[in-house]
Order: sequence, then C-alpha cells, then structure tokens
Amino acid sequence: MKALNDYLRELKDKSFEWGRHDCLTFTNEAWRRMYGFGWADDWIGRYMLETEYGSRPMGRDRLKSEFGFFSLPQAINTKLVPVDRTPPRGALVATTKTKRYATGYALGISNGLKCAFLSDKGLKYLPSEDIDKVWINR
Repeated sequence: MKALNDYLRELKDKSFEWGRHDCLTFTNEAWRRMYGFGWADDWIGRYMLETEYGSRPMGRDRLKSEFGFFSLPQAINTKLVPVDRTPPRGALVATTKTKRYATGYALGISNGLKCAFLSDKGLKYLPSEDIDKVWINR
C-alpha cells in the first residue's frame, strides 16, 4: 500500500475544507490511489449547498432526501463490505471519537494500527480501538 502511504504524506499538513478536502473527498481519493477508483465518486459534490454566504454541507434531513438513506453507515453498506473487526490496512473507517458532522461520523482510512482522519491542522491519527465502523473493498 505504498500509494496510501504516499498520499498520507502529501496531506499531513493539509487542513480540512468543506467540499474540497473533507472526509468524503479525502477517503474517496485515498481509495482511488489504492484501488484505481473512488468508493464514492457519485457522491462528490452532491452533499454541498450553495448559499448566499458560500458553500456549506447539507443538514441531516436534506442528506436523507438527497441520498435516500437514514444513516451514513447504511449508505456506505450499499457500496462497500462492512466488517466487524479491527480495520485492515486500506479500509474505510468511521468514528464518533473526533469531530463529527451532520452524518454523526467522521470518515477516515486505516493505515494498519492507526487510522487517518482530517483535522483543521492536517491529518490526525486515532488508534483502531476508537473506530466504530469498518468497510473493505468488494
């Protein structure tokens, strides 16, 4: 998974930015680097609203209406395989132990013993014990 390590090194100091470098775009690009395709290409851009004050993410009710699911894990389960174990290297992960958004979770990527998430100051790593949900490639 050299591609994942290279990608994480590129982003180590890149801050979170809605619609450009948020947990969905981050994990989707990590997936692309590892597997040759994004896990959520059809979702990119669909979760943002343009307002008179600029772009902002949709709220929970609007997300449910747009995507047709009542929870983020339920939606991801239609794309990836959920697993109930310690996240393997390269798995998509979700946690409630860091900054959460309208979906109730933050998304990240497992790098083996730790999982990478975005923060306002670049990448933040959490131990596997802090992970609530795990998905692998089909």
